[in-house]
Amino acid sequence: MRLFLTLLGPITWVGFLVAVFWHWLRLRHERKVFLTAIDRHATGLWAGVIGGVAVAIIISALSVLGGVLLSPAVLMMLSALSLVMLLLSGIGFGPWWLPIAGLLAIYLPQTRFAVGMPEAWTWRLLLLVGLLWLAEAGLLKIFDPPIDVPTIKQGPRGAKIAIYAHRQFYWLPLVLPISGTTFAQLPWWPALTIGNLHFALIGLPVILGVALRTKKQLPKTAIKLWIWQYLIAGLLALALTAGAWALPRYAVIWLGIAVIVGIAVGVANHYANMRGINYVSQTMTGVRLVAIQPETPAAKMGLEAGDVVLLCNQMAVHNDAELYAAIQAHPTYCRLKVMRLDGAIKLCETAIYEGAPHELGMITFAEEQA
Repeated sequence: MRLFLTLLGPITWVGFLVAVFWHWLRLRHERKVFLTAIDRHATGLWAGVIGGVAVAIIISALSVLGGVLLSPAVLMMLSALSLVMLLLSGIGFGPWWLPIAGLLAIYLPQTRFAVGMPEAWTWRLLLLVGLLWLAEAGLLKIFDPPIDVPTIKQGPRGAKIAIYAHRQFYWLPLVLPISGTTFAQLPWWPALTIGNLHFALIGLPVILGVALRTKKQLPKTAIKLWIWQYLIAGLLALALTAGAWALPRYAVIWLGIAVIVGIAVGVANHYANMRGINYVSQTMTGVRLVAIQPETPAAKMGLEAGDVVLLCNQMAVHNDAELYAAIQAHPTYCRLKVMRLDGAIKLCETAIYEGAPHELGMITFAEEQA
């Protein structure tokens, strides 16, 4: 019961409130701008719980079976930094900061009472960091719903453009072993013993995920780079783990290198967001799609934000009125020729419900309310 309560500590509640806040703000923004919610379902919230818990079970099992004992000071710093980064998620969010917790645990005077010997826990922290960075890459690859929030702005050449925000958080209720010098000595805290090793189990909720904004590309393009960045960083952290285990007397150096890797990943995340060559802007060559509603005919056709509809049912379209007129010409079937944001041409088709040709799930610039 006490272990369960630690998993429902401040990080869990702050993470839940932050995720719900951004979900509510997204719906409010979309209904104000487009008079409809692009995705009415809490898909991102469910993905954050299901994906996070699945990963937490794996990492917790590896940590307990592998004896990844961390000092209370390190866990305290991980918790504190998690709270700070969640509260700053409006600026951006990513788990690049994880190894900083180790250096703070060593050098902050307030934590020295429970820091222990860095030589004993540095490799364990680096192992945890490596696993979490790899988990970030895996979660973004598998459990990242494409729920992007478009904001309409005036572009540099006068045409309206769409700027996209993407936020996805994952709740990882980790169960970690902690050295027996603290919690295991408390008579009311359950302690475990394996051989000569005495330790207690404590819950450490960790929030992973992503919060970013893109202008000249869709968020999914930036996230593809994030996946590779955290995959490489995770493998580097595991290599540092081996070094810290083999040469523990250089614990601070290994931690310092890990912090440099983390900062480099944070910088790489930023530049991944800034990349791109094409704005999602209004065009006279067709009808630009700003967003696609999930589980609609448009989604089933594989349409994406940024696509330009060139032909609809063999008729050239240049605005919404022409698009809907072409749809009404064949109200039970829709054939489209679209141009992707990268210039590639795609043909797609689907059946639609007769009498509702406008409910294809395509959001365009014309849907914006002044």
